[in-house]
Amino acid sequence: MGFRSEKDGSRVALVALGSEVVRCGLRTMLRELGAVDDVIESDNLDQSIELLDSGRPTLLILSSGDQPHQAEKLARTATDLGVRVLLVLRAASDQTLAAVAAIPADGYLLEHALTREALLSALSDLESGLVPMPGPVARTLIAQISPAPRPRRDPPVAVRPGDPRSVPLSCREMEALKLMVEGLSNKQIARRLGISEHGAKRHVANILAKLNCPNRTLAAATAISRGLVPDPGSARRVRTR
Repeated sequence: MGFRSEKDGSRVALVALGSEVVRCGLRTMLRELGAVDDVIESDNLDQSIELLDSGRPTLLILSSGDQPHQAEKLARTATDLGVRVLLVLRAASDQTLAAVAAIPADGYLLEHALTREALLSALSDLESGLVPMPGPVARTLIAQISPAPRPRRDPPVAVRPGDPRSVPLSCREMEALKLMVEGLSNKQIARRLGISEHGAKRHVANILAKLNCPNRTLAAATAISRGLVPDPGSARRVRTR
């Protein structure tokens, strides 16, 4: 949970890619807020990957900007290393979200709404194991995954929320999905299900593949939208602002 180092409990943020103005603003706010122990800045992919490989950063704050492919590669590297990813979006439009759909992220910020309060709230959410997500982003994601009505030849079959017939998930995957929607990490899911962390990762990977979602955040929204799990309402885990 959170983004502290398992070795010494430190919190080191790597601010990468995007414009110099955004990086400078993030670096300044992070230092003034005192929400992390150190801030590292990088403007290119290779240096950013080297910094991640060094093991120092525990949080990657990433701006996709005009480099979505580089951002995706960097975010996947961070995810593989267990580093949390906070993605800064230029807008909450369908076009922007489509461009960054393949980038794995643990939370989102909007560039035009990037204030000290918004940043501190997002960091607090991450520290608590929540998924920071601005309201406009959440609404756009929900609108994208809401299934459009289509004609059917056969009479529709009523499917209750949580009914495994609504999507081909195994019972174990359904259990993992519910925990994932609650915001639990792979390690926490493994502990709750009494399985290895590798087993939990396998379940999560299967869930993402079956729901056709590139990341856990979209998978959680999809699961709620399809009625696979109960709607958490105001959402303790996926907090919107």
